[in-house]
Amino acid sequence: MEIVLNRESRRKTPTAVCLKENERLLGDSALGMSVKNPKTVYRHLQSLLGKRHDNLQVKIYQKRFPEHQLQDDPVRGTVYFNSSLETQYSPEELLGMLLNYSRELAQDFAEQPIKDAVITIPAFFNQAERRAVLHAAQMADLKVLQLIDDNAAVALNYGVFRRKDIDGTAKNVMFYDMGSGSTTATIVSYQTVKTKEFGTQPQLQIRGVGFDRTLGGFAMDLRLRDHLAMLFNNQKKSPKDVRDNHRAMAKLLKEAQRLKTVLSANVDFMAQVSREHPASICMRLSAVCAPQQTQPFKMTQKKKILENKEV
Repeated sequence: MEIVLNRESRRKTPTAVCLKENERLLGDSALGMSVKNPKTVYRHLQSLLGKRHDNLQVKIYQKRFPEHQLQDDPVRGTVYFNSSLETQYSPEELLGMLLNYSRELAQDFAEQPIKDAVITIPAFFNQAERRAVLHAAQMADLKVLQLIDDNAAVALNYGVFRRKDIDGTAKNVMFYDMGSGSTTATIVSYQTVKTKEFGTQPQLQIRGVGFDRTLGGFAMDLRLRDHLAMLFNNQKKSPKDVRDNHRAMAKLLKEAQRLKTVLSANVDFMAQVSREHPASICMRLSAVCAPQQTQPFKMTQKKKILENKEV
């Protein structure tokens, strides 16, 4: 199993698409344009797949990205981006562009054409969201062999490279994934079983799954951005509120993300922001997240399948 590097030689590629005039940018290049023209950049599309306009996730998205106009599609029953009077984009269409870009990277690495794919999706996706992913893959001319939950994919990868550690005694492992936009906790049991056709073979079983759709690193980015906006407003350099300027807020979000990276390396930032600032401004978020961080694990334990000491 290999992780393909993108064209910037990075392992992670932002799920962002920039569409302006006759130009299309993807990944890091698209994020770079968000500072110049945030209305042309579409990101965090996962929150909108298969959603109606009155869905809570859609309302949260509109609050986070007020520069975009989301409207209801009466035919499909989902939302779409109203870029202009002549141009509209559905989240599935934009996701299809990202899937096609991912295939191009994989083809460059494998040096052969790719038509078939196994796509990982969040464990909490419902049937409407799964159909939206399949629709996006169809637009990208990809044949989806299987949709697999990302937590199950991680558990499978873990077991493949630890085959020697799996025996007849069940071993329980919890995978805790706090990503950019969501958090998932999964309890997996590993054990060898005897089969008639293949003899003794390793087996994994998902014992429990818990998740929080809204808890992730992006929530901290937004808190840091709002803190920087407050510092700017306090300086009274402009009679206008910086929060009303989409371009300025996009710049502050970019700086907030860079700031979080710098502070995570235990280095103080020179814009009068120290490690104590994120702790203080995120105190309320932490108070909310403290139970949220353990909630996914507690959800896996609702059926009382295992005791905590067994994990």
